[in-house]
Amino acid sequence: MAFDEEVFVPQSASDDVSVRQNVTAFSDIYCPGSSQNRVYSHTAVEIGIVLSGEGTHLILEQAIPCTAGDAFIIGPGVSHGYFAQNTGEKLEVHRLLFDPVHWFDGPFADPESDRFCGGVFEDGLNIGCAVLTKKTVKQLLELCGQITEEMESRKREWREAVKAHLSLVLILLGRYVGESVKNISYVRSKDWLFVTRTIEIIEADFADNDLTLGSIAERLFVSKAHLSRLFKRLTGEMFSDYLRKVRYSHACKLLAETELPVSEISQSCGFRDLSSFRRVFSASEGTTPSDYRKARIHSENHKNTNIQKESIMSTIAAISENVQKGKAKIVQELVKTAIEEGADISQILNDGLLDGMSVVGENFKVNKVHVPEVLVAARAMNMGVQILKPYLVQAGVEATGKVCIGTVQGDLHDIGKNLVKMMMEGKGLEVIDLGTDVSPEAFVQTAIDENCQIICCSALLTTTMGVMEEVVKLAEEKGIRDKVKIMVGGAPVNEDFCKSIGADVYTSDAASAADAALALCQNA
Repeated sequence: MAFDEEVFVPQSASDDVSVRQNVTAFSDIYCPGSSQNRVYSHTAVEIGIVLSGEGTHLILEQAIPCTAGDAFIIGPGVSHGYFAQNTGEKLEVHRLLFDPVHWFDGPFADPESDRFCGGVFEDGLNIGCAVLTKKTVKQLLELCGQITEEMESRKREWREAVKAHLSLVLILLGRYVGESVKNISYVRSKDWLFVTRTIEIIEADFADNDLTLGSIAERLFVSKAHLSRLFKRLTGEMFSDYLRKVRYSHACKLLAETELPVSEISQSCGFRDLSSFRRVFSASEGTTPSDYRKARIHSENHKNTNIQKESIMSTIAAISENVQKGKAKIVQELVKTAIEEGADISQILNDGLLDGMSVVGENFKVNKVHVPEVLVAARAMNMGVQILKPYLVQAGVEATGKVCIGTVQGDLHDIGKNLVKMMMEGKGLEVIDLGTDVSPEAFVQTAIDENCQIICCSALLTTTMGVMEEVVKLAEEKGIRDKVKIMVGGAPVNEDFCKSIGADVYTSDAASAADAALALCQNA
């Protein structure tokens, strides 16, 4: 359908710079799928301002509800059409048509520029939608009237005057055009725009105790009854209830986060007087504003404590995890972090460092990890313990037990012995490493001097196994046999040999040795 050429007659046959406008009352009813023959498009820009009635604006096959105060800016080549909502009712639209190239220059006239027509089009879509206030509609219509006067009178510099008025029209519209859309399907229902604008006004002006549904309806160029119905239908709440909730929410925030007097909070949140504020508050919370403030402060302190506890637990869990991975430097940093967070030193040691090494020991038992992984994990744990040592001493944290360990005299092998030592330390035991080629006297005397609960002897050679029996006999001679347990291990050693020499415990692997040593110390 052409754009009412009988109304928009150029001033002359060669006059292609006209600004054409009229007011049209649309009575056709929109029917999906059968209204396409009533749409049209232009090579210029059309501005449509809905003056009265309710209906549908079909844009690029998207049906958009429209009512008085809605404005649409339609760019070149965009098909669209206006339709009434009900039979017998008309949708009255003021339409203005102009070619930007003939009136403007620079970005204003360049369709590729984001300043095309003053920025009323975004993302190159060539569509702009706005919900206008009553005051703005009046301003726009006055500008349109001045454009008509200038076009008809053609007085001196009339083109500059028309250009100036067109610029003002676009500037005013640009202030109300909604957020950019990349697809016309995203253009929101005009009903939603009314409600959204109402909510925006409430959030901005809730402190004004003269704010009412009627005052907002006046600003939005819509009837109070219509806005009330829309608000209830789309939000599920009455306007008065929503406004009261917003005011109440802000009051609660001020009570919790500031020391402002209750009377000042009541006034700053739009309540008419202190007594009405207290009534609303009591009905919602079952308590007074002052008691609410005290409870919130207590709750916030409790919440902060819980957050701190959760942070500490998270750090300690990370310590355990990184011990298992052998990440020594990370373990050191995490131990420092846990100390700074106020974690208990024993908790860092037991639930972080020792827990991680214990997991490694269990995995080693079932061959999930091997000696290299155990070694790097033990190194990571020990580096964490070094950070903790001064704090452990200060806190009076004692080891679970004390063990002296070594490879027996005549044997220089120490790989197995070292592994057992790491596993025992991973259980929280203090281990005195005597090294290799250790004499029976050195084992026994160390146990006496250091008050050890366990002597742990290792041998790899069958020729040195007999030294273990000498250790047992010397312990008996020194009178400590009833106080000190003797553990034996190594490749040629077995349970029968252990019993034959009078030793207490034999284990076949390092992890089992650590478990056995811990049990002996705990039962001592």
